[in-house]
Amino acid sequence: MKNKNILYSLIVAIISLQLFAFNLFAQDNLLSFNNNQFKIVQFTDCHFYNGGEKSPEVLENIKTIMEAEKPDLVILTGDIVTGDGDNWPTLASWELLTEVLIQYKTPYAVTFGNHDDEAQISRKELLKYLSKRPYCVISDEGGDKVKGTGNYVLPIYNQNESVEKLIYCLDSRSYSLAENKGVDGYAWFDQSQIRWFARTNQSWLAKNQNAQSLLFFHIPLPEYKQAFDNGEYRNGVRMEDECSPKINTGMFSEMVLQGNVLGSFVGHDHNNNYVAQLFQIALCYGYFSGGNTYGDLPLNGARIILLEENKRTFTTWLRRIDGKILYEVELPYSEKK
Repeated sequence: MKNKNILYSLIVAIISLQLFAFNLFAQDNLLSFNNNQFKIVQFTDCHFYNGGEKSPEVLENIKTIMEAEKPDLVILTGDIVTGDGDNWPTLASWELLTEVLIQYKTPYAVTFGNHDDEAQISRKELLKYLSKRPYCVISDEGGDKVKGTGNYVLPIYNQNESVEKLIYCLDSRSYSLAENKGVDGYAWFDQSQIRWFARTNQSWLAKNQNAQSLLFFHIPLPEYKQAFDNGEYRNGVRMEDECSPKINTGMFSEMVLQGNVLGSFVGHDHNNNYVAQLFQIALCYGYFSGGNTYGDLPLNGARIILLEENKRTFTTWLRRIDGKILYEVELPYSEKK
């Protein structure tokens, strides 16, 4: 019995040290180029829950994409674990899904969607839980002074140990807060979030004026429709109207004024997978990563984003679970290439 207790204590100590190391990594956000490249996989709208009929498809999709692409970072852009009710297995579902990611020892970030906190668990509780999970790099840099939960930036370092790329993860929140004024639909970025982004971005640019930024969140900006209809370039499929907020608070205009934003990446609209360019910024949808729970959807998959050192562009494509590659393009698009 004594030997068993010693063994148990050793196991607990080893696990504690591993978690401590993982959390240090998450706090420091030590992400860097690998052989002059940095690859991101975006999974979105998994709508996963433990015990769901279609949920095994989600885990199989994640495994297939991870093994095929071997990314340096995974970003989950909302509506990942969903459901409602007091007894909904939310944390058990998050544990099961993140265990699949953890086995690849790849850091992963999370932004929340409009459905993630509908099962009697708040965004703050989810952030607290996820921040303790191995390899999860979620945080809340904005704090209580900034609306939303989980507004943070992940710097990516080049071989000279300079920050070359900035990955912003933002909370596009859930539903309209002005329904009493006749504004229904989805939420919009608060001015405090826009100010936080601008201030944070300028702070990083003061350290490296050549750094470029990419933004990840769940709900598409109103400018997505404008870009697809009348923008400079488009590629991919629009199969439904963009479900953007009805109030435009100016996040896109701030992205333009910052001067270093290459693109944004969202989910939310399951049937849209296009990229469209407006004012030299690429507005990109992810690729539906859930099980086929919403009718006759195409095979699931993910969006891949490849960053290259010393290049002010990125290459992106869609990878389906069956291995098919779709719509590969280098962005921001220029006819001069």
